[in-house]
This record gives sequence, C-alpha cells and structure tokens, in this order.
Amino acid sequence: MQEHRYTQLEQEYYRHRQQAISGWQVLTQALFSGILSSSDDEDGRRFLNLVGKNLAGQHPLPFSRSLGELEDNMNAILGRFDWGVLTIEASQQQLTLVHLAWPPSPQGQDDELWRVALISLLEGMYAEWLLSQGGHPTVPLRWVNNSAEGAFIFRYQNGL
Repeated sequence: MQEHRYTQLEQEYYRHRQQAISGWQVLTQALFSGILSSSDDEDGRRFLNLVGKNLAGQHPLPFSRSLGELEDNMNAILGRFDWGVLTIEASQQQLTLVHLAWPPSPQGQDDELWRVALISLLEGMYAEWLLSQGGHPTVPLRWVNNSAEGAFIFRYQNGL
C-alpha cells in the first residue's frame, strides 16, 4: 500500500471552502463532549459508532457498480453534510478510506475530543455503508490510529 502524505496545507484548503460554523455544530460539540466525558471512553466511542451506523441507515447509498461510483456516492452525502471529502484506495487485501477536511471544532474547543467523536461516528457510518453495498458482516472497518496528519484513515480488511 502506498504511504499517505496529507499535509496540513491540504486540510486547511478544504476547511476554508466550508461555510461558517453553524449553531448545529456548536450543539454537536456539546453533545460530543457530554457523551465522551460522562461515559467510559470505550462506551462513548461505541455509542457514537452506533450513531454513525444509524445515520448511514437514514441516508442510504444507491447501489454502486464500481469503487469510483461508491466514492462518489459517499462524497455526495458528505457534501450535503459539509463534512469533508473521502477517497477510497483499493489493494488486493483491503480498502483504505481517507477522509479529509472534516468540520473543525467550534472555536477550536476540545479539538482532540472533537476528532475522537468524529472518527467514531464516521467509522460506524462507513462500516454500515460498506455492509449495505455487499460487504461481509465479519470484515471490520477500523480507524488507523497512526493516521497521517490532516487525514482520518480507515481500513476495511479481514483480520483487523
């Protein structure tokens, strides 16, 4: 698999394209903070993962005939949410989903908590979308903890 090198400059480019922070984003930050600070860390992440799966169910993808079409369909929904952009890279062993330009935390508050919450939510949403496209229920999608700066990287691979 090729090495990912996503710079902070690329991340900032996409972020500047996004609109001003809405009241919904402030509310979401408060919810994320409440969920992750009032529960065990793993329980909070599992809950947000479930929220992501539910969100994917409420915004299903049309059937995709190719990897490019799958990427386009996912990006169409991410674009409606103003949640950034996704690229999908395939190898014989895995799919790698690279998410760039996620929404920034309101006023830079709790940046790390915001990242953890978004990662958990996106992980659930992407896993559910892949399952709906014919993915196998026992093949996990996981966030790669050592993701490149400026990107959330998820791996869909048997044996994770």
